[in-house]
Amino acid sequence: MKSSGAKSRLASVLSLAERRELESLLLTGVLKVLLRAGLVAQTHVVTSDQEMLRLAALHGARPLNEEGDLGVNSAVRAGIRALGIPLRVMVLPSDLPLLRASEVKHLMWLSELVRVVIAPSASFNGTNALVFSPKAGLALSYDMDSFWNHIRASGRKGLSVGISSEPGLTFDLDTPRDLRLLARSRARNPAVEFARRAAS
Repeated sequence: MKSSGAKSRLASVLSLAERRELESLLLTGVLKVLLRAGLVAQTHVVTSDQEMLRLAALHGARPLNEEGDLGVNSAVRAGIRALGIPLRVMVLPSDLPLLRASEVKHLMWLSELVRVVIAPSASFNGTNALVFSPKAGLALSYDMDSFWNHIRASGRKGLSVGISSEPGLTFDLDTPRDLRLLARSRARNPAVEFARRAAS
């Protein structure tokens, strides 16, 4: 999770206090999904945001403090180091308001069949979920066009790839348009309710 101010692209429609509230709702929502999927006890939340670290611990995850917002690649590597030598890791951003436990379990199931599982963003330029074995030597590439970069990196290592485009995985919340789309969702959770209030 990025540090405070991560939702700066929503500044035109939300105040700072509202963005902070939304960040808390998004993180809490993802952690509750991981709890239902049976994974929250093995979850590390990596951020330099002290308030979000406290929130992570409150919901059963393991807070991992970053010295600063050093980017996603650095955060993922820090999480892997904290886990020791895991057989597999699943990387999720904190801004997936429609994520469901069944989709997380689907990622786990896919990862039994292939070496790398990727869920793209809706525009297919980002990586909204990544499951892989650190021992496989996959090059992390959470930069521009990360979905295709991870596909190419897997190919260079000869790693089989599975792709999941479940709706709760592909929808991430970054822009005012995303907020409007979330407000129209039929899902019922605090982030959706927040979006509806903001859109009214």
